[in-house]
Amino acid sequence: MSEPKGVNGYLITQRADGWHLINFHGDSVAGAFATESQAVAVAEVFVDEAGHASSARPKKK
Repeated sequence: MSEPKGVNGYLITQRADGWHLINFHGDSVAGAFATESQAVAVAEVFVDEAGHASSARPKKK
């Protein structure tokens, strides 16, 4: 298993079923991909509308 790679705010990690994009919270947001290069290609353009790892959080009042 290779070391996780960071791309566009996501970690690219290998799991038993293939390669996944992992967000800041440790959740898989895309995958499984057959190869690491496929996962990297998706991560380069991926936007998680539900909450990207680098999105700004609303300020608490």
